[in-house]
Amino acid sequence: MINMPKGTNERLAIHGGAPVIDSSRAKFEWPRITDQVQLAVKNQLLDTISIYDNSNIFGEFEKRFAHYHSRKYAQLSNSGTSSIFAMYEAINVLPGDEILCPVYTFHATVSPMMYLGATPVFCDSDDDGNIAFDDIKRKVTNKTKAIVVTHMWGRPARDILEISKLCKDRGIYLLEDCSHSHGAMIYGKRTGSFGDIAAWSLQGQKTVTGGEGGILTTDNKNLYDRALLQGHYNKRPKIELSDNSTLKKFSLTGMGLKLRAHPLAIAIANEQFNHLEEFIETRQEYAKMLNRALLEYDFLDLPDTNNAKNSWYAYCIKYRGEYRHGVAKRRFVEALAKEGLIEIDIPGSTGLLNNLPLFCHPDQILPRMYNKGLRKQDGFPVARRFVDQLIKMPVWSFSDEEWIIDKYIAGFRKVCNYIQQNNGGLLRGN
Repeated sequence: MINMPKGTNERLAIHGGAPVIDSSRAKFEWPRITDQVQLAVKNQLLDTISIYDNSNIFGEFEKRFAHYHSRKYAQLSNSGTSSIFAMYEAINVLPGDEILCPVYTFHATVSPMMYLGATPVFCDSDDDGNIAFDDIKRKVTNKTKAIVVTHMWGRPARDILEISKLCKDRGIYLLEDCSHSHGAMIYGKRTGSFGDIAAWSLQGQKTVTGGEGGILTTDNKNLYDRALLQGHYNKRPKIELSDNSTLKKFSLTGMGLKLRAHPLAIAIANEQFNHLEEFIETRQEYAKMLNRALLEYDFLDLPDTNNAKNSWYAYCIKYRGEYRHGVAKRRFVEALAKEGLIEIDIPGSTGLLNNLPLFCHPDQILPRMYNKGLRKQDGFPVARRFVDQLIKMPVWSFSDEEWIIDKYIAGFRKVCNYIQQNNGGLLRGN
């Protein structure tokens, strides 16, 4: 006989009961193609889709984005990865340069440096999943050229001030990957405004998206000029590089690559940018609703909704039910999915980088830059524990989607009540 949660006759869907959500409308779909988005694309089509400089929609978006982040310069590209690549090229990364970076991040935070022959030095995480200052202090050396900070899942890195001071004291570049953290703030400043240069993705399900695209910002004209030549050539460098710049003679060719964004993508991103603060405000309210509803469960470690301004790219829970009630994380997520909570996710593409072949055996795929493999880096206990415990879900952005949050709360509570009141019950084990 299947054990039911005390005081209820609800059978879990994984045990044959009715699911909480049976509507496909509860699926997370982003971006929402509103009438305003369609109009922005139509207007751009009627204007032009051939832009070779920073005029028109490119210039408008870059100006707005730079001003929003209190930066002097902004530069669009065709992807966040391209903007990160330009970020490394801007600081003139050379073969053998060591760059401290998070072991826990999406690979594109680090992989572009491999094209330049750099050596990534991985650092452990804090308990929020962001790079840990204590490990940075242990690993920084005279060979360190830069430190890269990723604001994971939209949560600003809480050690960013200490990292920034260390970089200034030692003459090291501070780079920020803000792909998850559009509009996030900490210590009264937006992410992307602490370092020498910062990059964002405008891809896919990012809070500000054009489908594809990327952008970087900086206050340093020399860094901006090098980044410009890395991904743009001819007209834009001819216009933007000063006549007395030593780089001016490379205007026609740049560094040989064209990584220009598409105008239609930026028209979409520009329209989305109009609503960024609204999106964050709604996501914050939904995150608070989830926290209030799930606070009673002793095996869920919930994200902080009170301190730094999280942009809520994802709502992240550290799951401890395996230790408390004998229910494996995979089994917990399976039970939630059977209730219709299909957006609950165990991240697969974002994990620890130290074991990925690119960072262990670059000689096998980039022999022009590496003649042998890199030293295997191990350890990272906090990052590993974070990955082992993490489950996440997207956070919806519109006021008319509150019913979905209500349904997800109901599904969570149904499964969690069963686990808590039956000490795991039939969900125990793998």
